[in-house]
Amino acid sequence: MERILSKDEIAELLSAVRAGDVAVDGELTTSGGVSKVNKLDLVFSHNTRKCKFDNLDIILDTFARNYGISLTNCLQHSTLVKREAIEAYEFEGFLQRLKSNEAIGIIHLDPLRWGGLLIFNDALAFYLVEKLLGGNADAQQTLPDRPMTAIERSVLKRSFSDACLDLEKAFLPLEKLDSSLAKIESNPRLVNIVPPDTQIVVCRFSVKIRNLTGEIRLAIPLPSLEPLRTKMRDQMGPLNKATDSSWQKHVEAALPDMEMDITAQLAEVALPVRDILNFQVGDIIDLGKDPSGPLLVLVEGKPKFVARAGAFKGKKAVRLTERIKDKINPQPTD
Repeated sequence: MERILSKDEIAELLSAVRAGDVAVDGELTTSGGVSKVNKLDLVFSHNTRKCKFDNLDIILDTFARNYGISLTNCLQHSTLVKREAIEAYEFEGFLQRLKSNEAIGIIHLDPLRWGGLLIFNDALAFYLVEKLLGGNADAQQTLPDRPMTAIERSVLKRSFSDACLDLEKAFLPLEKLDSSLAKIESNPRLVNIVPPDTQIVVCRFSVKIRNLTGEIRLAIPLPSLEPLRTKMRDQMGPLNKATDSSWQKHVEAALPDMEMDITAQLAEVALPVRDILNFQVGDIIDLGKDPSGPLLVLVEGKPKFVARAGAFKGKKAVRLTERIKDKINPQPTD
């Protein structure tokens, strides 16, 4: 069965129709007898690289928060990691944007179809190396215009491994990932995890450590995330079906033990305040009803049953004779 378009995808399709990017009613623009075809992407926003993936931002924000704590514990300095944007690229085009002096971590994301990339920009990568080797990383330094050495990449393995663990924690509500670092590269040409034309989702995080402002990018192929789309929408959204079902069971289990007020009412009478103020002990109020007539039984002030008054084991009691259904303010009749 074909997948039903979501609300956002339908809105995107209508926007493309209004912009003239999609022909309607059989209208096609031709040039030299060749039809012109415009590509419409229902996964990524029209004319932008913003990614539309329901609730993916919740997972990424969790990763940012956890990894900020991990870096703080490792460096012994307050570290803030914040998600900045979620974008989409073709894999080959994304690699062309990478610099040769960045640290590119290739990570496993089992059981997802493909792995991913975790990239530390040059400022963050060399800061971490200097800090982890015991140097004065906070001093003003010139970034080396060269690829990272094998020793420098080895020093960064712990930081990448910590990120993999925090990524597992972030995805745990959806999928139990086994994330681990495969290797660290500096040359983008040596990175090959998916075919060149594969769409990838890239999330940019800003990292602030004292005077440093660095950047981390997490790249995951779209085909790896696609099987999790339904889980992201149903389990991470405001209406969590599993949580809602669990809450319903708790309410049903507690209902039998709840205490409620039940009142047997013969009649109601409306009187002006003047008469009420003049009441004296011994006054008789005419209810206009036969004392042996039917009573109205109210549960928490709502009429639910009709009953007859009587006695049971020497105590006053009522016998329910009728259940009231879909009636508004019913009154007992003689």
